[in-house]
Amino acid sequence: MAEPPQVTAADIARIARVSRTTVSNWRRRHEDFPQPVGGSGNRPLFDRAEVERWLAHSDRLPEHAPHERVWELTRTAADGSADPRETVAAVQELLFHLTRGDTPAAGAAERRLSAYPGGAGLLGAVYEAARTSERARELSDHLHGHYLGALGGKAHITPEPLSRLMADLADVRGAEVFDPACGTGTLLRAASRDGAVGLYGQEAEEATARLAQALVGLVPSGAPGRIAAGDSLTADTFGGRLFDAVLCNPPFNQRDWGAERLAYDERWAYGVPPRSESELAWVQHCLAHTRPGGRTVVLMPPAAASRPSGRRIRRELLRRGALAAVIGLPAGAAAPLHVGLHLWVLRQPAADAAPPRVLFVDAGNGQEGTERSPLDWEELSGGVEGVWRAFLDAPEKAADVPGFSGAVPVVELLDDAVDLTPQRHLPVAAPEASAEEARVWAGKTRRRLLRALERARARVPGEGWPAREEGEWRVMALADLARSGALTLYRAPSTASGLSLAAEEGTGRGPRVLTLTDVLGAGEPSGCLDAPSDSEGVRGRVEVRTGDVVVPSALARREPYRARVATEADAGALLGLNLHLLRPDTAHIDPWFLAGFLEDEDNLRRAGQGSTVIRVDLRRLRVPLLPLAEQRRYGAAFRELHEFRAELDRVRAAAEDLGQRLSGGLRSGLLAPPSPSTPRAGEEVTDIGGISQT
Repeated sequence: MAEPPQVTAADIARIARVSRTTVSNWRRRHEDFPQPVGGSGNRPLFDRAEVERWLAHSDRLPEHAPHERVWELTRTAADGSADPRETVAAVQELLFHLTRGDTPAAGAAERRLSAYPGGAGLLGAVYEAARTSERARELSDHLHGHYLGALGGKAHITPEPLSRLMADLADVRGAEVFDPACGTGTLLRAASRDGAVGLYGQEAEEATARLAQALVGLVPSGAPGRIAAGDSLTADTFGGRLFDAVLCNPPFNQRDWGAERLAYDERWAYGVPPRSESELAWVQHCLAHTRPGGRTVVLMPPAAASRPSGRRIRRELLRRGALAAVIGLPAGAAAPLHVGLHLWVLRQPAADAAPPRVLFVDAGNGQEGTERSPLDWEELSGGVEGVWRAFLDAPEKAADVPGFSGAVPVVELLDDAVDLTPQRHLPVAAPEASAEEARVWAGKTRRRLLRALERARARVPGEGWPAREEGEWRVMALADLARSGALTLYRAPSTASGLSLAAEEGTGRGPRVLTLTDVLGAGEPSGCLDAPSDSEGVRGRVEVRTGDVVVPSALARREPYRARVATEADAGALLGLNLHLLRPDTAHIDPWFLAGFLEDEDNLRRAGQGSTVIRVDLRRLRVPLLPLAEQRRYGAAFRELHEFRAELDRVRAAAEDLGQRLSGGLRSGLLAPPSPSTPRAGEEVTDIGGISQT
């Protein structure tokens, strides 16, 4: 017999739609509040039925829509797990079988749900909310939205508008589609809505694979398919099978993708991927599953277009006609949100295919999607699909659009770097452009600048920051913090290892490196060692992790001292020369708090030595001693300042782009200055007695 459902104080707060503090107050102030029936002093458990009766009796129980009640009971059945994917998968599987009328399978799903805490109540709520197939699909969408919201930043999903764009680029109508890293099946669902006739995927996590199978099956189109569990690179369930189209948003910066075990795998038709190039392993895996003439669309980090360690594979993809387009997306299009990702559109070429042109598109071009200012996906997708269709119709005649798109012959891309970054291959100004085109693009560029200015204005920090009333800081040197175990210090590697600074500057084929230039300029890791990963000079290097704080160990006096908090994009890179790394124990030190105070000029004067080149004694840098909660307050403020500076950098880039476009248009005779009678923005013009007054 299943136990009565139990809830925590946090669950009660969600049920009543109040804060946890309010629940604590109810327990103290109301003697009739239900007593705990289990748990511990720090995490008591209450009988859900008793709690709901108390809330209803005291007029504190809000009216729950059936969908909301299913989610609440699902969370309860998951027993407070931070990732309730098992329970969510079980509910979605039941909904899938109900819509298909598969009574035996639905019965098995019912039995699985009944085994969870409060399973009987959850079953009843599901049947109440899913009385028809249409209602079942609505409940499925609602439940999935709540599930993704509960995961927050941990959810590895492809946003729906981007999924639709990828499906359109792959031309999935009437196609069998494969996603080897399908997650919850977002790309496959987009393909199903676009007319795909077969949907196949693989997902490393078994519960997520079950969830994807149910969600894909709940799409009204009813396309058949199968989702398998397991790592697609190392345990390929669909080995040897070819598909009309492949869509993929692979995990980025994988260090354990199986490079050693797969060194002689037959899928590496374009070259063996180095250990640091997991994304190129996924690209070749996708192509290995694509029928001749079929298309593959892969979401890629921008560094994969230019990392020296991947240039041999990029060269082969170009030389053999496999790469069709590289499309730069705005930051905010998909996680990680601070990075403008790329779409690689590939094809499985015929054996005798001549190297074609490659289409480059910069759909970002100064845009960034934020919560306050989301991307205009309709405009973005329309622009990309328009130039893509024109390119497919006549690659040799595809017109270049200054600053947006250009078709480049493959022979022009086969240089030493084989850099596929779209911005490098777009024309700044096209002499053959018409005056009307110049006017339209100048207007678009101006609007991008205005949007960037608006975002920067909204992020101007400092409003409401009060004066600090406490006395002087109590400070501690990093050397003392390291001795206490609160952080670990890693010194810059020595040139005695035989690896020079020049060896890191983007000419090697080995692991990627975070360089001093990257730290001072806030760029992604751009270096690459000219040495294999297992060489003696590489084995001793420090590998950067998310949350590390990286600072220069030496810099020119005129340069500002910068502390960089490592992001997911930095993770896995090696620490470059002239850099130090601090790895804080986040239970005691907030990384952004640490980075913010390390940039203090007094710190540099205290710990720096030298006149022209300053060498920094890391041990002498100091930070205030504050409780962790207070550190996080300061860390959030420093992060806000960092993001504001980044926003200003984007404003500067957009302003330079507009200035170049307008001045180029004036010089080429495509644009004319405004009429003297045209008012400037922000000025009013009135007509008094035939005389214009501004």
